[in-house]
Amino acid sequence: MASKIAQNKPNNYLLLNGDEAVARGAIEAGIKVAAAYPGTPSTEILETIAEVAKQFGIYAEWSINEIVSVELAVGASMAGVRSIVSMKHVGLNVAADAVMTLAYTGVVGGLVIVVCDDPAMHSSQNEQDTRYFSVHSNIPLLDAGSPQEAYEMTREAFELSEKLQLPIIVRLTTRVAHGKARVKIGEFQSLRRKAEFDKDGSKWVMVPQNAMRQHRILKGRLEQAEKLATLSQFNVLEENGNDVGVIGSGIGFYHAKSLLDPLQFSWMKLGFVYPFPRELVGKFVSKLKRVIVVEELRSYVEDNLRGLSVEVLGKDKLGLEEIGEFTPEGLREAFAKLGYVQKADHQVEFSLPPRPPVLCPGCPHRAFYYSLNSVNQFISCDGDKCVGCDVCEYACSWEKEKIFNPNKSRIRALRLNVLNNMALMCHFCKDAPCVAACPKDALSQPKEMGVVSVAEENCDGCGWCIEACKYGAVTLHPATRKPIICDTCKGEPKCVEECPESALTFRGRNSDKIVTGDIGCYTLGCLPPVNAVQTCLCMGAGINQAAGMFHAGVKDKAFAVIGDSTFFHAGMPGLLNIAYNRANVCVIILDNRTTAMTGHQPTPESGKTAMGDDAKIVNVEAIAKSLGIEKVDVVDPYDLQRTKQVLRETMSYNGPSVIISERPCPLRIEKGPVRKIQDSCNGCGVCVKAFGCPAISLTPTKAEIDETLCQGCGVCEQVCPFEGVKVKEAPKRS
Repeated sequence: MASKIAQNKPNNYLLLNGDEAVARGAIEAGIKVAAAYPGTPSTEILETIAEVAKQFGIYAEWSINEIVSVELAVGASMAGVRSIVSMKHVGLNVAADAVMTLAYTGVVGGLVIVVCDDPAMHSSQNEQDTRYFSVHSNIPLLDAGSPQEAYEMTREAFELSEKLQLPIIVRLTTRVAHGKARVKIGEFQSLRRKAEFDKDGSKWVMVPQNAMRQHRILKGRLEQAEKLATLSQFNVLEENGNDVGVIGSGIGFYHAKSLLDPLQFSWMKLGFVYPFPRELVGKFVSKLKRVIVVEELRSYVEDNLRGLSVEVLGKDKLGLEEIGEFTPEGLREAFAKLGYVQKADHQVEFSLPPRPPVLCPGCPHRAFYYSLNSVNQFISCDGDKCVGCDVCEYACSWEKEKIFNPNKSRIRALRLNVLNNMALMCHFCKDAPCVAACPKDALSQPKEMGVVSVAEENCDGCGWCIEACKYGAVTLHPATRKPIICDTCKGEPKCVEECPESALTFRGRNSDKIVTGDIGCYTLGCLPPVNAVQTCLCMGAGINQAAGMFHAGVKDKAFAVIGDSTFFHAGMPGLLNIAYNRANVCVIILDNRTTAMTGHQPTPESGKTAMGDDAKIVNVEAIAKSLGIEKVDVVDPYDLQRTKQVLRETMSYNGPSVIISERPCPLRIEKGPVRKIQDSCNGCGVCVKAFGCPAISLTPTKAEIDETLCQGCGVCEQVCPFEGVKVKEAPKRS
């Protein structure tokens, strides 16, 4: 089916979101090259262009990061053809090193940088206002408030770029990028340009002498840009002879116009916002007594109005914040404070259940996090379920001593009062106090599992370990008078298996190690019940944060979690750095062969390009070894036993290492056989409370699997300690 973006019907309308509108505008403008790195809310721009790239003779690529995409587009512009590069606001930070100097060199072919800001941080780690970046970088900026504007501004930006010989930033926000509207389209331009590069390095080589000259040239170009801003079709005036005006930028302007009586105010919509059209705005406000400024995020327009002889009603007087996005409801409340509108008669309350973000059913990242948390496990007792039956003591003593004698048990049942009971056992504390208290070095605690071991030949039965344990988990054997401490029965505790009330569970902990995170689906590992990821700063930061903690002297083993796409984007320098500087960090590359969080865009190891062509498959393991990492392990996260084994080996390994967790995203492969809860399920809750698969829930008596959500990964079978999960049998044919 032909793409709607390719329709050649000038003056017709298409239903487009802002990203699609940008793509259409760029294609109409005759672009030759398009590049991007996936990042919500900008992803659909490159996706839309790539869909029809071959039809229009365009080269489109997913670059490995934003600065690479910018530099690629710059190279195309230097050769005289038009190019576009798109990214989200935090991606602009990655590209900044190139963009900041780009205003000095200027461009030949039109170059448009589309940046999508994310007020309210729907899918981002911060809020930024790209209007201020344009000031900082001396690059003109057009601010779109609707898909129609996004289309028109993108098309016009190429003309401005070539007229000024500067790149142009087109800014969208999330609501504009993802909101759909009717967009009136134009015709496709046919630019017959021969790609040639002017080899005169004086304008391209930014050594100080050349840069100083280019800086002066830039100043003149910005003066010309301000004149163009004053005349721009995107700075629209509607003077109604009133003494109160409204100046707006972005989608907030349209919210304001839908709320206020249009005839009671004069209006100014700013679209070409940098350089700021001072002369045009000055003439507009000179006829006013007061002006209301409506703009999301920072007070850019408001700051530029300071010094003018007019009362400015900005964020402070309207009671609006620089945090989050504007909504019609919020603006109505702000305008009502000034008496310009009536408050809403009643606020409609939507009683909707919360829907927090979550790792999908079958996600291999959840399986890996479960193994990571299970490196060190302990037995936990649910006091609400424990009835004080003492079965755990008998199970333990029989398993260890082949006798039913509670005095020889490593777990202790404790009746607190008539209604409350509890079982006490070793918690395998980090830097266990009992080990530290032993004067004879009879107790030790290997890092692999955290289990405290007793060397009876060194013990003199002094009992200092008993005094040191705050859990009451250490006792002396009645016959040998040596300490007896739970050792988890080599990972299969008998007490848990035999507990008739499922009050005991064998669960992992996340407090025994450092886990630094990164940007991607796997960031959701910070949420309960996984609770594994402890940091998230920016792309690639987790590796370097972990290294910094190690070099600062932190003793905990550090694991840095990063996805395959993010590894290619920003992780390789950090990995090389820990290899070079010998940081005791294990980098975990969660490899699902795609850029999953932004919509499954291809990566360098997917074997496909943005345009669907076959590509070289880049091997992550080979890269890790080539960067100097000597210990590299590859695991299937669905194989919990093998994954835990590798993690435990790594806990005691001293030096930089890599674990590659390989499993495709379950949304891109066929479902496996659906699982079903068996009668042996006793409702212990490990599958929900520790593993946390969204397809599994708890009823008052047992677990339950939603077959419509189950991906058939089978990890829950391994998680269940009671063989309570099995493959659902197919119905028998009659």
